Order: sequence, then C-alpha cells, then structure tokens
Amino acid sequence: MNLAARLSLSLVITLVASAAQPSAGQPDDASLIKRQVSGSFVFTDPGSQHPITVWFCRTASLATDTRIVFVMHGSESQTARQACDIASPDLQALNALVLAPQFSEKDYPDDAYTFGDMLDPPRGIRPKTQWALTAIERLFDVVRYVLVLSQANYDIVGFSGGGQFVHRLVLFVPEARFRRAVAASAGRYAFPSWSEQFPYGLSGSPLDREGLARAFARDFIVLLGDADLADRERERDAMTQGANRFARGLRFFAAASEQATTLHVPLRWQLHILHGVDHAAVPMVRAALRMLQDPEAERDLR
Repeated sequence: MNLAARLSLSLVITLVASAAQPSAGQPDDASLIKRQVSGSFVFTDPGSQHPITVWFCRTASLATDTRIVFVMHGSESQTARQACDIASPDLQALNALVLAPQFSEKDYPDDAYTFGDMLDPPRGIRPKTQWALTAIERLFDVVRYVLVLSQANYDIVGFSGGGQFVHRLVLFVPEARFRRAVAASAGRYAFPSWSEQFPYGLSGSPLDREGLARAFARDFIVLLGDADLADRERERDAMTQGANRFARGLRFFAAASEQATTLHVPLRWQLHILHGVDHAAVPMVRAALRMLQDPEAERDLR
C-alpha cells in the first residue's frame, strides 16, 4: 500500500472512530460516576455552550443495563441538589442512575428553564439544537458513552417547574428517546391547541399536527395532587388556564383529549391524581419514580 493510500485509510479510520463517540461534553467529568455512588460533574452543553452542573446518584454497582433516570428540578435550580435525597429509596428497585441537571438562573434566567429555553426574544424561536429540552438528549449520549451502557432510552420525571420542562419535552421534542415521562404539579402548560399563543399554546410554535400526533402517542403521565390549590398570582396567560395548579393540570389533560379526538389520533397519555397531596416535592417525586417501576405501582396510585 502506497503512502497516499495509507494516509487515506488512516483518515477514514479516524473519522469512523470519532463518529462513534459523542460529539461534545466532558466524558472525563462524567466518568466520576464510575468512581463515586453520588456527587456532581459539569457538562458543557454543545448546543448552548452553557455549563450545567449534573448531580447524580446510583446503586452500589454499575452494569451495562443500568437505567438512566432524569429528575428535573423546580423553578429554583438549587433544588437539583435534593433529587438524590428524594430518589435514593427507589434506586435499587429501578436499577437506576439518577441524573439531576441544574439549569442555573445565570444561564437560564426568568422562565428560560421552565419554557425549555426555546424562546429567543429578539428573534422568536431558537434553533432546536440550542434548546434546554434537547440538552437532555446530548447529556444522555455522553453519560451512556462514558459508562458503556446498553440502554437506548431513559426515563424522566419533573416536579413543579420541572413538570413544566418535562411536558414541553414531550410536546416539542416528540422524537426524544425517553421511555416514560412524568410531569408532576406543573404550574403552567403549553395547551395542545392552536387557539392559544405559544408558549401557553401551540400557535406560533414549531409544532405541527403530525408532531402533535407523535407526542400524543408517547408514554406520558400527568401527575397531580388534588390538594395543590394554593398558588401565587401568575401572569394572565397562566391564570386563564385555571385558578390553581390542580385546575390547570385537569384542563391541560382535557384539552389533550379533545385535540386527539379532533385529529382522529389515539392519546396514550395518562392522568393520575394523588389524593390529599399539596405542592410537596417528596410525595410527588417518589410517586413519579414508582410509576417507572411496573404497572402495579401505577394502579396503586390511582
């Protein structure tokens, strides 16, 4: 083989090897998961270039079939630190590695995180590759690569502001690789209707009818507490969705049912209500995590 041919073959091998690896992120930082059962590392999202602290905890041993479960924090990013305290009783049953990315107020101010960082006020909708919603997919790729995990899907749950994030992931990234998503106690919604303006509805959003049909076909649970009735005064667009979180969640699910009927497509989503529970993270998140285990856990929570 002459020199030119050897150089050409070397270039091809290099390109193939590079394609097999995640294109960005900090694998060296994520590798901390191999050495510690809990802690944090920094993932710099290649889409937004923002650093994201990722809190993690796992079972005592890692295996190729270990599941990845994202737990999304509320509107205050510091609550990401609490994810492992809440999730620890369920780690063994889930055979899970819990990842709780912290979207800081510095890089995701005001409603940026809860709205999935889809909005760029001067220009409208950001490119999809820059959304906080799609950062989950990129983080999943990096961790799965570094830990050599075989799971092709992840689970994701979110409480309060995290519930706002998760339901927007389901709607606006219907191709996302989650197996099951649970949005608990969200304070505001993007109603699945083009009669409402984005970000409180679909008018002006990048979602079309085909995309909404794909979203309706995903395994998604809306989890509400029927005592979640006290809420702060919100902006007019949110208050028109209902007087409190419980009312807004019920109306959101009803709107989805009506829209699925209008589009003549099936709705795979589920609505679950925890009786006597208010806006409390621990019972809601633990209920959501149990819903990731098996169908029996779901029936127990109805």
